[in-house]
Amino acid sequence: MRAGFTLLEVMIAIAILAVSLLAIFNLQSTSLIGSARAQRISMATLLAGQKMSQVLIDLEEGMTKGEFPDEKEETGSFEEEKHPDYFWKLSVKKTEIPPPPLPEGGADIMGKVFTMVSEQLSKSTRQVKLTVSWKEFDDDEEEVGLVLTTHIVKM
Repeated sequence: MRAGFTLLEVMIAIAILAVSLLAIFNLQSTSLIGSARAQRISMATLLAGQKMSQVLIDLEEGMTKGEFPDEKEETGSFEEEKHPDYFWKLSVKKTEIPPPPLPEGGADIMGKVFTMVSEQLSKSTRQVKLTVSWKEFDDDEEEVGLVLTTHIVKM
């Protein structure tokens, strides 16, 4: 009996090692991409929270001056915050609130009250929607990352 490995055994071992290393490199690459994406989402979340706070403050200040827009749309980027690859889109829309359904045989007066209340709420409620997007890994296409929606009521 001879001690040692044959050429075939060595080649099989190298092939198994190569396949294993390729799987590990692929896993590492996927991990790096996932980490970069998570970092982008975290930054977008911080920027969206900051922008939404500023928008709500501006709307509150406008309401003290008697301003309350029915519709409003704006777009921009976060270049001031040194994040030029992040973009935002803001829309403020009037919210339609339907009256609740009346039970069968419901009083006609209740229907009128519900209708009046829902009309008044619709006049004083706005939906504020902020979308934050960014360019993903040098792509030319903009990817939507986050959408924040809230409502504001003028009392």
